[in-house]
Amino acid sequence: MFFAPLFKQKIGLLALLSFLAITCITFFKSALELEDAEQAYYSQWLRWGYDDQPPLYTWLQYAVNQVFGVQKGAFSVLRASIFAGILLSLWHFARRMGTNKTKSELAVLALVLMPVFIDFTFRRLSHTSLLCLAILASFIVLQRLLQKKSLVNYVLLGLVIGVGVLSKYNYVLFLGALGLALFFDKGLQKIIFNKKILVTVLLVCLLLSPHLCWLLGANGYLAELRESIALKTESNTQTVLYVIGPLFSLVLTLVKLMAPLLAVVGLAVVFKKVRFRKPKLDWLAKFAIAQSLVLLLFFTFLNVQKVEERWLLPLVLPYMVLLMRSMVFKMPGSASRYLFVLFLAVISVQVGRTPVEKSLGIPSSVHFGFEPLSTILNDAYANKQWMLPDVTYGGNIRILNPHKEVFSRDDFSLPSSKLGEIEGVEVVLGKESLQGRIPVETLVDFGKEKDTLFMVPLTE
Repeated sequence: MFFAPLFKQKIGLLALLSFLAITCITFFKSALELEDAEQAYYSQWLRWGYDDQPPLYTWLQYAVNQVFGVQKGAFSVLRASIFAGILLSLWHFARRMGTNKTKSELAVLALVLMPVFIDFTFRRLSHTSLLCLAILASFIVLQRLLQKKSLVNYVLLGLVIGVGVLSKYNYVLFLGALGLALFFDKGLQKIIFNKKILVTVLLVCLLLSPHLCWLLGANGYLAELRESIALKTESNTQTVLYVIGPLFSLVLTLVKLMAPLLAVVGLAVVFKKVRFRKPKLDWLAKFAIAQSLVLLLFFTFLNVQKVEERWLLPLVLPYMVLLMRSMVFKMPGSASRYLFVLFLAVISVQVGRTPVEKSLGIPSSVHFGFEPLSTILNDAYANKQWMLPDVTYGGNIRILNPHKEVFSRDDFSLPSSKLGEIEGVEVVLGKESLQGRIPVETLVDFGKEKDTLFMVPLTE
């Protein structure tokens, strides 16, 4: 296997240390991060979809829970495995593209200069991290197909496309770039316009049809998804910034995503440690052009006024290979060693960050456990159903009560059959949410925000 000797390499060691570091961080937290709490809640069940996200990550989390049980470590193990997989896959892709060993290392190590990767992906992201891995796997499979159009590789293409769409809907931006790149590159044309592509199409249909039937069904999940996307992106067809706004947001977000990397590269050029050469216009370079055009068209057409760095991260990662190939280093070995040490230093800081913040009294939501609320629910309502205000509450309460099924008020994909005629208690966040109901119990000064929680009778 290709990855076996990799663990003797610098990137293999880095992947292993990253895995251990991410796993350790969780045990310093009194409460789960938002996305871990979300998975703790949703992984109670196997569904064809979960609110505004595809189901694959939660399916994987469900499987991990069966092995490790519902406890904090189960959620960090999956995230740590995906993070390590991203490092290994990027290195593998660079090597398959003919990049030498040192530049392949630099393509991976330079990720430490992308804050959204080394912070958000390292500590909390779920679906986006899985999408990063799926897109890198897609590029690897495309390169395999360019070299050999075997039936196995077409099956792999179907698998990675299915996995990509089921990881996060943003994967369609990659597919859009693939479609557009066909006009630029004959090699990609030969892949797609091959009779074996029917195997890929069939496999993709088999993998996606259950989820698409769920999404497009009569329950209105598609409408909820559209509303969620519009809210997150602040899309508004009535705004006067119909073209300027989306373009400005996209360019600004790309700059923010890579700001430290651009700064370091710029300084290296100024001090003549690095120079650029004309990049080879191969399929990867053409794909980068196509991806840029798709992003411009997509965000302009939808009039997206808000773009988060993490949304673009999966689409940018493969082009680290392109960047390194276009650079000539005066001392590439030294650059690799410096970035490796920096990567290890940042990992160390990430591990120590949570306990240090707690000891210094720096407020963070992960320092406030949910034990007080769990105690009240168990003491007074152990045999009744619990309805929590959102999935953050739901996931953290489930961690403390792994054998108890809990519901969340903001879970719009919760099947109506789950509720039926139930008797229980609902936890209401804030007096304004009571809506005239009379609370039977109150918990004050809860959590970082010092919220007031009300327990009210629940009958659905």
